[in-house]
Amino acid sequence: MPSTSPTTFPRRRNSFRVHVAASLDGFIASPDGSTVWKRPFETADYGLDDFLDTVATLVMGRTTYEHLGAGADWPFTDKRTIVVTSRSMETAPDGVETWLGDLCALVAELESAATGDTWVVGGAKAIRAFLDLGAIDHLDLLVIPVLLGDGKPLFERSDRSSRLTLLGTKTYPDGVIKLSYVVGQPG
Repeated sequence: MPSTSPTTFPRRRNSFRVHVAASLDGFIASPDGSTVWKRPFETADYGLDDFLDTVATLVMGRTTYEHLGAGADWPFTDKRTIVVTSRSMETAPDGVETWLGDLCALVAELESAATGDTWVVGGAKAIRAFLDLGAIDHLDLLVIPVLLGDGKPLFERSDRSSRLTLLGTKTYPDGVIKLSYVVGQPG
């Protein structure tokens, strides 16, 4: 299946972006939180390095932070990282800070920064919260050809809907499909 070319869509100065992988049946982790099922797909180049070149700040929930290896071997030392949590962290690597306050205030702060895009890394609760605020501009979904049957869903339930406009698709030799969307409709 060929890739479709991206559609032009106006961007604000600092976009809020989601770049996430999920199973074909919509889960980002197994019921116990494990992502071992993604390992066979970790060697392929799905454009993460190019994506990270546009990102200045990472925002994530506490569980995602801990899953990514909180501590001395933090993989994103060159990026500002904000962990949205309801409790403070005793220790964190350089560049990692906690956010205990209102998410609207965080969005306003990051929108006013002239440093680059913000990657809302996850998990489902954080992604949903930013979607419900109307902050997410762009969503890249890597659909992994695995059916988990059960697990942690990509999106938490919400009484708000979001319209997405497809920018393009890319199919990889291992069966992974990248779907690129903007949130909203082209103006």
